[in-house]
Amino acid sequence: MSIRTITGNLAADPEVVQAGSIQITKLRVIENTGEYRQGKWQAHPDPTTHFVEARFELGENAAASLHKGDPVIIVGREHTNSWEGDAGRQYGRVLEADTIGADLSRATAVVSRSSRQDQP
Repeated sequence: MSIRTITGNLAADPEVVQAGSIQITKLRVIENTGEYRQGKWQAHPDPTTHFVEARFELGENAAASLHKGDPVIIVGREHTNSWEGDAGRQYGRVLEADTIGADLSRATAVVSRSSRQDQP
């Protein structure tokens, strides 16, 4: 698996799903991409959509803190998932988040530490 860092905006509110005994928070991040051509920035016509999953405390905190449209920075490990669909076997890339944060170049944030349950 390769480590990736992405920046973008949440396309929807985080979605929390139950997967066996754990909860997984799923995020869709839209990244506006482009390139420099002849010294000028040219945006690509279609943004890139990233599918992100966060587990345990990271997922819980993301679901409690983030909302549609929020600018984010996410670092994680990318892998391919497969599933059976109407058109046969399909594949998609998923970023398994190690770190999620607000992109402070495009937003402000108020940080409050989460309390650990094993402390009195």
